[in-house]
Amino acid sequence: MPAANPSALVAATVAPGAAAVSSYLPALTGLRAIAAWLVFFNHYPLGPLPPPGPARALQYFADELHGLPMLLLLSGFLIALRYDTGTPAFRPRGGWRRYLQSRLARIYPLYALLTLATFVLIWHWHSPQATPGLLLLNLTLLRGFFDEYKFSGIGPAWSLTLLECFYLAAPLLLGLRHRGLRLWAQPLLLLLLGTGLVALLGPLHWHGLFGTYPFMLTYTFLGHSLEFFIGVWLAGRYQAGRLGTPAGVWRTAGGILLYFAVTAALGLTQAQFHATDHPLTLVLNLVALPAAGGLLFAGLLSEDSWFRQLLSGRLFQQLGRSSYAFYLLHAGPLAFWVYERLPGFWPLQLAAVQVVSYVVYRLVEEPAGRWLRPKVHRERPTGNQFSQSTAPAKF
Repeated sequence: MPAANPSALVAATVAPGAAAVSSYLPALTGLRAIAAWLVFFNHYPLGPLPPPGPARALQYFADELHGLPMLLLLSGFLIALRYDTGTPAFRPRGGWRRYLQSRLARIYPLYALLTLATFVLIWHWHSPQATPGLLLLNLTLLRGFFDEYKFSGIGPAWSLTLLECFYLAAPLLLGLRHRGLRLWAQPLLLLLLGTGLVALLGPLHWHGLFGTYPFMLTYTFLGHSLEFFIGVWLAGRYQAGRLGTPAGVWRTAGGILLYFAVTAALGLTQAQFHATDHPLTLVLNLVALPAAGGLLFAGLLSEDSWFRQLLSGRLFQQLGRSSYAFYLLHAGPLAFWVYERLPGFWPLQLAAVQVVSYVVYRLVEEPAGRWLRPKVHRERPTGNQFSQSTAPAKF
């Protein structure tokens, strides 16, 4: 799943009151590749559950590897960094038309093309999913609101509905922040809205439209908003130069260790309760993982670690740029058609999908995005522009 494009120029960390400069943050692009690989392992068919022992523990751990929180956090960070005007206006920087055109160019062309290819393939397989109505739900990104249809078409792309909801809501939420609504309160209000929608629509039993509370929490923006808001909060501190330069790399190392510790806790929870909607599982997924990701992210923004240097290298830049194509290709019918023709060896299958994803990125995604993206003359931000974009906003 794509985050807002980190290849754009973003404001660098500066001391309060200093003039703003522009800086490219290559580690953000490389992080997308890591997140996409975690999603791959989460979806990879590992086969029957082994007998009790280390192999079973490893499988539970791999089943709970989640890259989505990092991608959502990255989206929140970059959208706030690029489009927050720092004013109470419910309008993104550059205007709504340019904003929506940019978001559409980032997400939709490759998704629409691969969705059509997927439905041609499942129609060829005589799948009951190959219906005009279901194709329309997928092309309009509405399928993510329905529990019954969320995994139709390209399975992992259910999260694009979640992402598009954030894109539409972000200028409004940022405006509310600058009108005095604390950032920490907004996820709670969205959660309350989701609870109300389930109470209102759940009893209709209409194809799972906001059918249950676990569905709302796990598969919609209203349940997943904390990741975005942590990213927005980090963007504000980064622009204001308030992340500091801590001695050592404790944020980066602590974020990585905490992320894997939460993943291990998720594996233990699943081994014990065998329920993805168990309250402890939901708390770990929706609160603990975003918090761990936020700590890692703060480290990448403020510490000169070996991990940041690795992510900033040429290899991870290329892998990160093709991560959206990888996300859409790795676990859909097209990928499983490829897997069936390769030996059951996950590194080989991972490499095959990675190569195909990079080719698709270069030949389809990049040219289409460049053609559809609004043409804009980028100017170096002035000190006044910077101070406006970082007007004080309470957390």
